[in-house]
Amino acid sequence: MKNIPLVLLVALLACGTWYAFRFNEPQLCAQIADAAGQPLPKVAVRILRDTAMVATRTTDEKGKFCVSLLPGVYTVEITHSGFAQLRLEGVPVKAAQKTNLHTVVLQPTVATLTESITVYYRPALFAEADYDEAPSGERPILRPAAERGKLPVVAPPKSRRAEDRAAYRSISESVSERSKTDADGEAPALRMAAPAAEGVALEKATPQPVEGKGRVSRPGRTPAAQRAGTLTAGEWNDLYNWNHHWADLLRDGEIDSYQKTYQLFPQHRYSVLLQNEKGMPLSDVPVHLLDRAGAILWEARTCNTGQAELWAGLFSGKLAEEPFQVAAYVDGKRHVLGTPRPFASGLNRYQIQRECHHPKTVDIVWTVDATGSMGDEIDYLKTELLDVIGRVQERFPDLDVRMGAVFYRDEGDEYLVKSSALNRDISKTVSYIQAQYADGGGDYPEAVHSALEETLRQPWSREAVARICFLVLDASPHQRPEVIQSLQRSIREAARRGIRIVPIACSGIQKDTEFLMKFFGLATNGSYIFLTDHSGVGGKHLAPTADVYKVELLNDLLVRLIGEYVNTPRCDDGKLPMAFHTQPDPQSPVKPTQAALYYPNPASDQLTIEIPFDAQKVTLYNAEGLAARDLGALPAGVHAIAVQDLPPGTYTLRIWRGSEIQSGKVLVVRT
Repeated sequence: MKNIPLVLLVALLACGTWYAFRFNEPQLCAQIADAAGQPLPKVAVRILRDTAMVATRTTDEKGKFCVSLLPGVYTVEITHSGFAQLRLEGVPVKAAQKTNLHTVVLQPTVATLTESITVYYRPALFAEADYDEAPSGERPILRPAAERGKLPVVAPPKSRRAEDRAAYRSISESVSERSKTDADGEAPALRMAAPAAEGVALEKATPQPVEGKGRVSRPGRTPAAQRAGTLTAGEWNDLYNWNHHWADLLRDGEIDSYQKTYQLFPQHRYSVLLQNEKGMPLSDVPVHLLDRAGAILWEARTCNTGQAELWAGLFSGKLAEEPFQVAAYVDGKRHVLGTPRPFASGLNRYQIQRECHHPKTVDIVWTVDATGSMGDEIDYLKTELLDVIGRVQERFPDLDVRMGAVFYRDEGDEYLVKSSALNRDISKTVSYIQAQYADGGGDYPEAVHSALEETLRQPWSREAVARICFLVLDASPHQRPEVIQSLQRSIREAARRGIRIVPIACSGIQKDTEFLMKFFGLATNGSYIFLTDHSGVGGKHLAPTADVYKVELLNDLLVRLIGEYVNTPRCDDGKLPMAFHTQPDPQSPVKPTQAALYYPNPASDQLTIEIPFDAQKVTLYNAEGLAARDLGALPAGVHAIAVQDLPPGTYTLRIWRGSEIQSGKVLVVRT
């Protein structure tokens, strides 16, 4: 009997502990309403931590919900029929505290759009409030002050000091206009006006007066002489110039500081070429680099030429214990292909039995910095991008082209990211791009990581011949640890899904940002594009870290690059059509010609070209832009180009006829 009080005491303590935990456990609560303030019942609420869903709730008849969570930072997704999806990110839940979102208002959406709004949480925006009754069976929730009829969107102070940035979490609005396709999946026809003819060989233009960096470019404000074919640019691909350029930079330590800053170390490269037994490329095939225990080191997908770039130690610079293995997944079947050799020792060529098949879908997302420092060039860029969009539609009628756009600014600006999702209705992308303008930000780091996250949230195709993100920017990302980690995650995910990141560097870019953009291109099998001073538009452009490069019109360069990314050999004979990358002169008496053909690709001894017209000039360029074979003028017919004495690598074949230029990538290999 003497033990009864002790047992009773233990029981009471246990009950007290449970009671204290039950009524002090962390919770997240809110009420969901429409724009008129009417509560919305049966609204679906999902709670995510990182990318994992941890809880789901449905609002009660008063539009309320509460959910008990472990301490941490969460994302809240709220979805209801007839309303734009709301995504609230960075919501902190602290131990023994309640996080109350108060009344969250959903915005109605229109029938032709699926809209998504992203808001970044900041506690200072939420007022102290009274208690109100809770949903049935749950604790009370805070009722907001009367004037807080909806979740506010308020920018923090404009101070750029580090302590201010630490004190204020940004809150901004991101609108993602995910346009629905037509029932038949067809997009309305879209034609863009042809630009005036431009020469290919460019001299340095006399700079014209332009407004300084940081001006605000608003809708309807058209710079003088703005037209497609104004901006000039160059391209440099470090993958193609690895052994005699990138390897030198690594060996000399010239880029050590940039690698350490962004924790990206593109050093240990393994390049794979997948073909079927007839030598045809296997495109859009998942390929993995595995360590000796079978763990995945890197994931990629083969491009239109059958190539994939694999990396070891990209985020550490340290090489895992070898030997490695390469595995590919074709039609759901796993093929272990063997031990790869580093790229310095050559290309890894593998064959897998499969019928010739090339996907027909092309996904292109334009991710654009819209901060104020882009004001000197964004109107010109919009004109160039719209011209490229129209020409791509016209040049590749047999492909299923889908496009989208992401515009981003920075913390404290009017918005952080906004997007029009990938869609076959290209007119929606065109209208969306036309409506954007530069504002906010400044010559400071911008929210590049947020832009890439939004880009990866786009509905990319499961099967495609090419997935391309053109990243247009003039400033670096933030260098906070969480931003670096976000960039690493985005790069890994882009490579895994076969999304090429192709940066376009504008005026004001700094050397560290240039190399970060090069890192992006290397890791995702992309390239690096940079605007030049030849157009006279914008501020001073950074001289690229490159050997020799050609200056091109930006719109022609982009059309050329897209053509190279989507070009595939014909399954019946293995011949590749050359891609047109200049706009024909509408005033020229010379009618547009058919595409020339070239084969085989890869080539080891001889490259054959079939030209259906008299060519004024035919040249094979190496990766540095130097002529490896200058064949001069060639008549219509079949011609052979000896390549057995050329160093292995990627070359560009170009053919001139009047104002037209056709081009194609050629891979020279040793058998």
